[in-house]
Amino acid sequence: MKDKPAIVIPLDGSITATAALGAAQAVANIIEGVLHIVHATETPLSEDQLLKTLNIDSLQVKCFVLHQIGGDAVDAILKFALNIDARMIVMSSHGHTYNPQHVVGGTAIGIIQHAAMPVMVIRPGIQKLPDVSWTPARMLLPLEGAPEVAAVEQIFSLAKLIEVDVDVLHIVFVGAEQPSEAGALTSPKYIDYPQYDWPAWAEEFINRFGAHRPLEVKLRLFHREGRPGDVMLEFALENNEDLIALSWHGHLEKERAAVVKGILQRTELPILLMRSEE
Repeated sequence: MKDKPAIVIPLDGSITATAALGAAQAVANIIEGVLHIVHATETPLSEDQLLKTLNIDSLQVKCFVLHQIGGDAVDAILKFALNIDARMIVMSSHGHTYNPQHVVGGTAIGIIQHAAMPVMVIRPGIQKLPDVSWTPARMLLPLEGAPEVAAVEQIFSLAKLIEVDVDVLHIVFVGAEQPSEAGALTSPKYIDYPQYDWPAWAEEFINRFGAHRPLEVKLRLFHREGRPGDVMLEFALENNEDLIALSWHGHLEKERAAVVKGILQRTELPILLMRSEE
């Protein structure tokens, strides 16, 4: 079991938290890994009591382990995931304190802001929750500015692991400042006439990041203009994407990560969050 990749799902005993259970089982089955179901509590329960408390009627995952851990929920879950070298945490955006007016609940905020590994977030209000039969085929990777090699490489690695292809969507909000980082991939010079310069941008992206793409992962490049959040959601719907991958800096404070917060509030798809260096 130690040789199998690990997926962690934290459950607090609320029905809301189980919104992510289908996706977590599906991912664990796809990667032929172990699903670690984690419950933070100071009062250990028997296995039957625990399953009842967590609202788990049945499990259809090939390999799973139940864990009860003490201490602060966020710290304990993050420490546990790190200790078992989890490939991913899969969780609902809310638990016991579910309030649709809030982007994510308190525990989720702590986990997504500090997790060392990718976190797949499931909004409990989406119309069609992924179940154990979920087999994602396409992952949308939106890019607003300068793609970071480490982030793109991590996304390609995850795409290979969960057996999905990647659609890279470069988004330009006309009037916004171009990225200034050294080596940044800026938007085409003639942004009002992207057909003039867009092929050059696409070619440069392939040249810089193509070597990091596993052969098993098919890649498509797209370009759109508009407000990033709106463009991402519209594109995902039009192109039958199965999940959206977002590279971000791990901050949800006021006025920060506006696009991430908007997507988390409105999406009908699982969101895969990956922290990148600032």
